[in-house]
Amino acid sequence: DEFELMDQKDQSAIHEAMEQQTITLSKAGIQATLNARASILASCLPRNTYYDTTQPLHKNCELTPPIMSRFDLMFVMQDVHDENNDDNIANHIMRLHRFGEEHTVKPTLSELELQRYIRVARSFKPRMQPASHSRIIKCYLKLREDRVYVRGSCGVTVRQLESLVRLSE
Repeated sequence: DEFELMDQKDQSAIHEAMEQQTITLSKAGIQATLNARASILASCLPRNTYYDTTQPLHKNCELTPPIMSRFDLMFVMQDVHDENNDDNIANHIMRLHRFGEEHTVKPTLSELELQRYIRVARSFKPRMQPASHSRIIKCYLKLREDRVYVRGSCGVTVRQLESLVRLSE
């Protein structure tokens, strides 16, 4: 939460994990490099309290381009004023405080079912087919071409191609 407020030292450490997928530890004169195979889910607040839809993402966030380029996916969530939605949220929160947990939404899957699903999903080792391979190259080249002339846009790099491959598999 509030990734942009992270200390510079911590940002450097997480930068290594995101770029090289390793973490380096130094203790008692011993240096060890460990594999960092974890997903990172981060949130950051807009630079000027509210997201400015007239500006691109990188102009709304206080994140450095190297950090931003390491995320495979980025989503913008806006708090848009909507009277009906605001009323529903307020009523839901008040019911929770008044009646407690008995009115919360029950999960569709039990914990055991979710664990089984994850176990089965981990057993699959997807590999890209030749047609997909060609399609991803075509999409990557198109992204590169589209970004060349857009003033103020973040560039599309090989890192985004690697992201496309990871997401496709």
